[in-house]
Amino acid sequence: MAKPTITIIGLGLTGASLGLALQRTESNFEVVGHDKNPEATQAARKLGAVQRTEWNLHAACAGASLIVLAVPLGELQALLTHMREDLQPNTLVLTLVNVMQPALVLAEQQLPGHTHFVVGHPVLSGIGGPLTARADLFEETVFSLAPGGYTDPAAVQLASDFVERLGAKPFFVDAQEHDGIIAAVEQMPHLLAAALVGINTSAPGWREARRLAGRPFAGATELGSSAEALFSTLQANRANVLLRLDELQQALADWRELLLVTPSPDEKHPLLAALAQTVEARQTWEAQAMFKRWEDMPTPTPAESRGMFRQMFFGNLMGKPKNK
Repeated sequence: MAKPTITIIGLGLTGASLGLALQRTESNFEVVGHDKNPEATQAARKLGAVQRTEWNLHAACAGASLIVLAVPLGELQALLTHMREDLQPNTLVLTLVNVMQPALVLAEQQLPGHTHFVVGHPVLSGIGGPLTARADLFEETVFSLAPGGYTDPAAVQLASDFVERLGAKPFFVDAQEHDGIIAAVEQMPHLLAAALVGINTSAPGWREARRLAGRPFAGATELGSSAEALFSTLQANRANVLLRLDELQQALADWRELLLVTPSPDEKHPLLAALAQTVEARQTWEAQAMFKRWEDMPTPTPAESRGMFRQMFFGNLMGKPKNK
């Protein structure tokens, strides 16, 4: 009797790591890989991430019980169109993207009547080391999952079991809520990175300044290698990103006000207080992300955060009653 087949479409960092993670322990399934880039296919095969590769997409999908799509969102529509005729009735399609709701909409359009579609987002913090294809990449990682509106419960359970097989922790989310959060914690850093690169590299003094751009500049301007992938996700999640941009503009205005403040000699500078709180919050998150330990903490809404920010750092200086 033939072994069940798990097919991974897209053999970059995520896809290759999936294959390695699946094979950490003995299994009764075959891992098949496909990538339109021959170099990625060769690299995955050399790593042992897949047991077999197929250069033809239809051959890769034929007979698969589970198909994992580890491709950029911008490639998803064409991919689903090409592969939908190859899907068996009980095949689970698990799509891995960082913006969920657009992927669910595409699935409803391109896979009508298919009841085994789940979208997932593994959150790779990368704290403590570089991101490379490896078997433990997903260990203790939060792995968000959102099923389609008509997805069979058995398919949802299979997706959850798959995530646990990787060593990750399934985290079921509402797709729209997830995308709102991702706009803040993933897409806004990319936009800020793009802005910083643009401001600096277009400046007349960049020829000299580039020699002084060190680790802070590198860390703040990480964009990935694909403008097309960034563009497709930003466009797909545009409404949420625009809302976060509005919040960012207000936050930058607040920081500008802090820089302009001149406190009296006996008062602590509000900029120092704001920086101290921010550094502490960043260090807390970094430790939690590094060790994958998340404590329950009350999270204020953006409006509450701005209100507390102003009260804490501007209250004493700007809210003093006027002398009568």
